[in-house]
Amino acid sequence: MAKLKNIIPGFILTLIIATLSIYLSNFVSIGSISLAILLGFIINNCIPQEGTFFNKGISFSEKTVLSLAIIFLGSHLDVKILTALSLYKVILLILIIFISILLCYCIGKIFGLSKKLSILLGVGNGICGSSAIAGASKILKADEEEIGISVAIINGIGGISILLMPLILVNFFPSFSNEQLGFIVGSTIQAFGQVTATGFIINQEVGEFATIVKMIRIVMLGPVLLILNIFLSNKNSKTKFNFFSIPLFIVGFIIFSIIVSINILPDQIIYTFQILSKVLLTIAMAAIGLKISIKGIFRFGPKSFFTALLGFVIQVIFVLILVLIYF
Repeated sequence: MAKLKNIIPGFILTLIIATLSIYLSNFVSIGSISLAILLGFIINNCIPQEGTFFNKGISFSEKTVLSLAIIFLGSHLDVKILTALSLYKVILLILIIFISILLCYCIGKIFGLSKKLSILLGVGNGICGSSAIAGASKILKADEEEIGISVAIINGIGGISILLMPLILVNFFPSFSNEQLGFIVGSTIQAFGQVTATGFIINQEVGEFATIVKMIRIVMLGPVLLILNIFLSNKNSKTKFNFFSIPLFIVGFIIFSIIVSINILPDQIIYTFQILSKVLLTIAMAAIGLKISIKGIFRFGPKSFFTALLGFVIQVIFVLILVLIYF
């Protein structure tokens, strides 16, 4: 009971920030997750939370609530979507994802970023923005500043893409078919909402095809997290990887995605899980924002931005080349 009392104040603080962020996202285009990080960051740097009676609840939201959010994120995935594209296009998407992660890892190394931060930027660019960063951060045991900066930068670049990508594609690649344009948009831009916005700005068919491509990228989050966990387990431990070393949040994520795929639950329940995943993720991001300092922004910010931006630009060029060759 005493432990619960210690958690409640900080959890309520993160819940209030998350609620405010979700409400404000109706009027501000950067999204509730980025807003939660931003509001948490502002509060922390105006009224530092470290060592206060909020601290244990903030840590609870950052760790336990984030794990629950990742589990419920599995409710967004339907592996049957893989059949919507031909096998070779799915293989191309898998290649793009791993090239994107590798690009950010290598560029981050050049800029002197930590391995964890570079990988977070890579999975954010390569798979699905905030959700991918949240999942990978648990496996990497990244610190709050690395997570918060990664989410903010990836969402920022995605927001810029909504404005620039349609202009570039329509004006410089007028001969591309709707399928080609949809593949480019769906395989490069970070968040789901950003992909749909960009695709439908071009036209209806591009938006629909880009949405399918993006959904397949999101389905790849589970396998990528598993591979990342296996790689780190083998690297950091003298014992070989085994099934029981898989974190419970990954197991839960996979179970939820299977449940959705085999249609054993009513749509309303699945929709409730999806809403819950967004709310929990926003609460967790509020907690992460409450642990980011201005000092950390100056330490990681500029280099992280250029790493993610350069990685994204090279990713787009790589996809353009693939489309020209294989479509």
